[in-house]
Amino acid sequence: MSIMFLSTTDYPSGQIIEFNIKSAKDGKNKQVKAINDELIFLKEINLGKIFKRKDNGDLWYVDPKQEIARFITFDRLELFYKWDKQTLLPTNRQLEIIEEIGGLPSPLYSLDPDYIQFPAKVTTNNGLQIDLCLLHFSQAPPFQRYFKKVLFLSDILDIQPSELSLSYDLRFASTLVNEIRMAFSPFMVRTNTNKFITYNGTTQFVSTGEIKGNEIISEVEFSHDRFDKINDVSFDDITFVIGKWDNRMEDIFKKTRQEQEKKSIVKPKKYSLADKIFEKVLNFMSK
Repeated sequence: MSIMFLSTTDYPSGQIIEFNIKSAKDGKNKQVKAINDELIFLKEINLGKIFKRKDNGDLWYVDPKQEIARFITFDRLELFYKWDKQTLLPTNRQLEIIEEIGGLPSPLYSLDPDYIQFPAKVTTNNGLQIDLCLLHFSQAPPFQRYFKKVLFLSDILDIQPSELSLSYDLRFASTLVNEIRMAFSPFMVRTNTNKFITYNGTTQFVSTGEIKGNEIISEVEFSHDRFDKINDVSFDDITFVIGKWDNRMEDIFKKTRQEQEKKSIVKPKKYSLADKIFEKVLNFMSK
């Protein structure tokens, strides 16, 4: 993707938040070229550079290879600086714990820098216990706008498995589901009370507390006959614990990615009557 737009209540509709620098320089998109032409160097960090727009003061982060420019806010810039100054690597004991938990890598076809995330419950240095945490290890600073609650690994005293996370096998299976329509990749599971729950794509947590991970028995084939609503846990409910990348993280990532690539075989779709009716309704509405 050479250009990414954002349209939310947080930013003006249609605002460009990411673009490919090479594409910007070729001038085919005048809007992107105009942004790139206004960028002036502000500060270098260990993994990338910060630029500022001459015309409006907007901040942009450029990756070390100078391929992608990403819009960042001023509060995100302060987070970058704090991240840049710290080591943020797990101790051997912390590594043992997160390896037992099992992590999920960034999506197979993502253009984001590689990362791996581990669901956990943590105790902070001041004794606060927080569940619904994702330990996020990456080669890049935390530029993601959906990281609303953020701690650093240096803030953490203890790491434990979360009772609200799915088992590793189910979490891994959620990364392999197929997209059946735009932005909808249903991952359906069955509980120990024979209820069916549907999530959308990669799923780390079962719920915010209503259901625990050990209540989920198995993955089941998605069907509209059993579908009620999407039950994803909002990013707003998740605390992201930010760490950095080293050879240990690289090894875990590669091993998991290889397993992911091996199993990511597209399965033929099986349609129930409800699926067919639903598909016809969608087609009718799109005309």
